[in-house]
Amino acid sequence: MRELTLSDHAGEQGSLAAAKRRKDFDASERLFSAAMAGRRQKSGALQKKSQAAFRERRYFAWLVSFFPRMAHAFSSKPPKPKMAAAGRDEVVWNAGGAGEQRVTDALAGFLSDDWTLVSGYRNTGGEIDKLLVGPAGVLAMEIKFVNGKVFCRGDKWWRDKYDNYGNLVETGVPIADKRGRGPSAQVNDAADRLQSFLSMRSSVRRVARAVVLSHESSQIGEISGQKVDLVATLGQLNVATLAKAMPGGPAGALTDQIVALIRKDHEFHMRPREERQANRRRHAAGSALAGS
Repeated sequence: MRELTLSDHAGEQGSLAAAKRRKDFDASERLFSAAMAGRRQKSGALQKKSQAAFRERRYFAWLVSFFPRMAHAFSSKPPKPKMAAAGRDEVVWNAGGAGEQRVTDALAGFLSDDWTLVSGYRNTGGEIDKLLVGPAGVLAMEIKFVNGKVFCRGDKWWRDKYDNYGNLVETGVPIADKRGRGPSAQVNDAADRLQSFLSMRSSVRRVARAVVLSHESSQIGEISGQKVDLVATLGQLNVATLAKAMPGGPAGALTDQIVALIRKDHEFHMRPREERQANRRRHAAGSALAGS
């Protein structure tokens, strides 16, 4: 299986979160170092003052000087900074990236080089975690690294979570992105737009859709009114399940053509909005001239 990475959103977000933690820690260390330097400077100044009083035989002043020196010596020191643990968002991003890699590894185990796995394609509908292009067609995959039993009713998704001993600890936990979309809506919003783009430029008439549960403890509960072609755990992915979900075609050399179109569309949507609008106006003007 060949691989093409267009973007790595999960990895980038995880790296940004880790970089922010490091930046905050470095800033805290600088403040700590400055505070300790100030403390040492004050200690040295108090000591010099005491020594000067002794040399000048101002013994009462010398005795009195011990009180501020002792007070300073036993005063609270600034706490040494510690690197903050990864926050929830960083953990989620890293887990998502690991879950996507598990899917890549699983597919690579049984697919030939007739197939290409495209990672990180994006359009105005959102990001598609993985796009599989090959002899059986095009499949858009939304990958969820979730622990527990997953349920679905239409576009509403939730899970029941179990602990390591098999005890039910949470029920009805929603599975949705920050816009409130369940996995099927997430993949369909982007796949619909890709399907429209490809159908006007190639032999592809339909992009199949799948929700893949990549956690080792993922289970599939009741699925009703599903709006994707396939809901599967990592262990259920094989040639037969993919073939059943996908519509067939393109084949052979057309796979490279489809992958090139997907890359082109992704790159278009990654351009600034103003540049995309200008390109649309030029295309519309050219079409009008051709039709006149």
